Amino acid sequence: MPPTLPSPARVFVTPSSRAGLVILAGCLLVACKPTPAPVAPGEPIPAAPEIALGTMDAECDGLLNAMATYKACPNHDDDDRWSIEAWTEHARQDFAAGKKAKPEPNAQRAIAAACHKAIAAVVAATERCNAGPKPLR
Repeated sequence: MPPTLPSPARVFVTPSSRAGLVILAGCLLVACKPTPAPVAPGEPIPAAPEIALGTMDAECDGLLNAMATYKACPNHDDDDRWSIEAWTEHARQDFAAGKKAKPEPNAQRAIAAACHKAIAAVVAATERCNAGPKPLR
């Protein structure tokens, strides 16, 4: 004699729930398909071009000039100007200490590259500031 479901359990297996089970089984079959073969690699991406850097002194002086331009933005409030002045003074002290230490040429190039990268960030911040006042939070 085949096993039968007790009558309370039969109530839960209705035609609509059977359809749901069929849909669930179909979804499982679709989800269990084998993964496609990996895509062949494309052409190699060329390296970024070499950046023409100035000397450590020239690049870091350029950063100080960019910060002065940023500070002059008319859309800053007094707190912003105070913060920018503090960052500028901190940078001046760091650059003076760097000059006094007389780093080797590779270190000077790394410092110049960092100042060059920071100039780009300050220029972008200046453009954003000149576009209008800060949005309200």
